[in-house]
Amino acid sequence: MSSAPSTLPAEQQRLFDRMNREYSNREYSKALRTSENILSVVPNHVDTFAGRGLVLYNMERQEEGYESIKQAILLNPKSMVAWHALGMCQRLDKKFGEAVKAFKRALTFDPANTEVLRDLASACIQVRDWPLFLEAREKMVTAKASVRANWVALSCGHRILGHSRIAAAVMDAMTSIMDAGDSPVEVSEAQLYRVELELESGAPQRALELLKKHDSEIIDVETKVLLRAKAHAQLGQRSEAEKRYMEAIAMGVSEADSIAALAHLQKIPLDRYLRPVAGYTEKYMEIIDRVLKACPKCDYARRHALDCVPIGDFSERLVTFATPYIQRMIPSLFSVLKSLYVDAERAARIGDVFATMEQELEAKDFSRFGGEANPCYILWVHTFLASHYRRIGDYAVAHAYIDKAIAHTPTLELLYLEKAKILAREGKTAEAAEQADVARRLDLQDKYLNSKAAKYYFRDNQVEKGEATMQLFYKPSVVEGDTYLTALESQCYWYEREVGEAFYRKGDYISALQNLLMFERHHEQNHCELSDFHNYVFRRNTMRPWFDVLECDDHMGRNKFFLKFCPAIVRTYMRIHEKGEEAVQAAHVPRPELRFDNVTPDEVKRLKQQLKDYYISDVDLTEPLVKASRYMGYLLDHRSTEASTHTLAIELYTAADKPLLVARALLALHRQQYNQTKDLAMAFKTGLYASTTMDSRVQAVVDEILASVL
Repeated sequence: MSSAPSTLPAEQQRLFDRMNREYSNREYSKALRTSENILSVVPNHVDTFAGRGLVLYNMERQEEGYESIKQAILLNPKSMVAWHALGMCQRLDKKFGEAVKAFKRALTFDPANTEVLRDLASACIQVRDWPLFLEAREKMVTAKASVRANWVALSCGHRILGHSRIAAAVMDAMTSIMDAGDSPVEVSEAQLYRVELELESGAPQRALELLKKHDSEIIDVETKVLLRAKAHAQLGQRSEAEKRYMEAIAMGVSEADSIAALAHLQKIPLDRYLRPVAGYTEKYMEIIDRVLKACPKCDYARRHALDCVPIGDFSERLVTFATPYIQRMIPSLFSVLKSLYVDAERAARIGDVFATMEQELEAKDFSRFGGEANPCYILWVHTFLASHYRRIGDYAVAHAYIDKAIAHTPTLELLYLEKAKILAREGKTAEAAEQADVARRLDLQDKYLNSKAAKYYFRDNQVEKGEATMQLFYKPSVVEGDTYLTALESQCYWYEREVGEAFYRKGDYISALQNLLMFERHHEQNHCELSDFHNYVFRRNTMRPWFDVLECDDHMGRNKFFLKFCPAIVRTYMRIHEKGEEAVQAAHVPRPELRFDNVTPDEVKRLKQQLKDYYISDVDLTEPLVKASRYMGYLLDHRSTEASTHTLAIELYTAADKPLLVARALLALHRQQYNQTKDLAMAFKTGLYASTTMDSRVQAVVDEILASVL
């Protein structure tokens, strides 16, 4: 709020100033009384009405607050304070578009008001109106050129609009008239940001000059090395760039990106998994070996080599990689090698290597392990073999190995988790949950084991038991049955997914969506909370990670965790379409209503707010196939290389009577050489294709696809 106009009497002017202070200090009750004292003397004072509205809004009397502000606008439609107050309330209501309009209206009456300009700029970020953001920030720099945050924000606006050269010039101007920051970290971040801008604008020599000039000021050594490497690479100075990338790898920083950059310098093309394309493997392995020679502790390079090495050398490299894990009894070996199983030949070699280890250890041959005899080596080999046979689908052999391991050391909790995984793969969910709980009980202080036990209960559709298990690591319940609210508030994505899928299997599709749609709810809440974060960024020079935050905020559809929700959401909406809204409503079992007996008013208020924020009480069931198509779109955009995406698309578009889209999915499966493509194509040809009348042009395309597939 701004100062009151000179029309107020002196005493009321002092009260108005006090009301502003009380509002700023969040003493809303006092501020309300002060505003009423002013209005009792000057009943039509516009700015006091506006301030009173803000106070009422923050006292959770939103309707009264809006009414007071509207009354102020009616009294004086040209009041900057009234329009500013309206925008502030709309921003708190998360109506950022409306807030922008109100702030713009306020500026028509006081174009240079920096408070309104700052609020407008923040709201513009929320709606991604970057030209207007830039305009507001230019005015703020003009009005208050001594404020560093104004310059930083202006530079960020230019960068987002692609004006990297101008953004760099703005930062140059800022650092020429003031310090880059108030603390060493702020100064370091500002200088790194300047270097990044120079690289983006195609001025690598200037970037190197900045790095040299401000070397002592930049305390983020790892990022400094990487930026120096990029600058040398842009200048074509390959040997110097390679030297810097090797330096970064030795620090354990961005190893994957640095090795990929080394490959790029050698003009070696890589696929999306950073593996060399056919014909470049030998050259790429030379880089990996050079990295390992210079940095023998680089675990990423040793593991990545297993993805790329020719199959003839695979076994030897695997032994070298796995032996230290077994010697030090590191259980992550089981998950570290997981991605190798997409290649059947490498998977077979893994089994051979560990079978050989087993034979040697049973013969008391410890030469592979430096001659050191340790009875635990055979335990880890048996456990890994159990994991191996589980992954290739030979469950009988997997059970035999895990039983051997349990007989060897029955107190090792991870063995029971592996047994649970094997049982789950067999579809024996109840037995799997029982074994996971055995693991949990062996170490009651381990939250990982607790979470795993809960997860297996959910997979057996025992939602209540799973939540009771999770509650063991939560603070005590305020009211019975509030565990799900605590889990949802913590944005525990695996809980939401597992519980949602459990309700789906139980046929309660509304409860399923109440959990599966929570990821989007969290994303929306996080987006709204960013409104209070932007100005902090400009004050504290944290703009480099801020750009990453905006990138994540703008591209939820690329989030790997969100994409795990999408198949279940699509299937749930398909079942709603199949069953009908009335039947789905009848099958829904709502969460028990929370009882607030003997609960303090503050706790009641908190729990009700949790229910409002984290429990979707009213799921929209209209047009389920339209909603399913939206989530299917995310999968097609970002998981198009997976056959499961296209088989799900066939199911959805068959239900939606869209033969052309079914044909498109069939063509994608055909190109991926999916082994059931012809069966799916025949089912389509005798089903939807035969029963649908298509436009002649559409039919021609569909016929062509069917001919190529069949």
